[in-house]
Amino acid sequence: MEDINQIVARNLQQYRQTQRLSLDNISQLTGISKTMISQIEKGTGNPSINTLWKLANGLYLPLNTLISEDKRDIYQVATEDLKPIYNEDQSVVVYPYFPYDNAHGFEMFSMEIAPGGKLESDGHPQGAKEFIIVNDGTLTLEIGEQKYYIESSQAIRFSGESTHSYCNETDTQVLLTATIQYT
Repeated sequence: MEDINQIVARNLQQYRQTQRLSLDNISQLTGISKTMISQIEKGTGNPSINTLWKLANGLYLPLNTLISEDKRDIYQVATEDLKPIYNEDQSVVVYPYFPYDNAHGFEMFSMEIAPGGKLESDGHPQGAKEFIIVNDGTLTLEIGEQKYYIESSQAIRFSGESTHSYCNETDTQVLLTATIQYT
């Protein structure tokens, strides 16, 4: 993860340039000295939370706009850069490629399920839809009392609101890609 000061520096500089504002303009709008704003933009300043709030409020921006990490049009992710999430017996591993954020309204992850592995989901908020593509193996998806078998190169879409489970009832690993869309 990138240093927060570098994230704020890039986001503030990008905003200022997009809005065609000078350092003086930003200083007048926020009550923060031109020198401090310059240091923040260079990534050499270490702004306090109060300074970040002054910036956000003075520019009429959500604080998240200044501190959120990803503003790029293209964002490449490698599995080895992700922190995997395991179920209790480590028979299932989830790689969160694109975690949920409000700006996009979805999350995307891959999942590896060992033979006999199972991951239960309590369900997602109202209106959530789940899209799964099985890349390898055969996934058994349990939704309520119903079982669905999705084989390699097949996909399924369903309402993610109810309790559901991802299961591997075979003797080979299951690999899948999932997207959850929140409305």
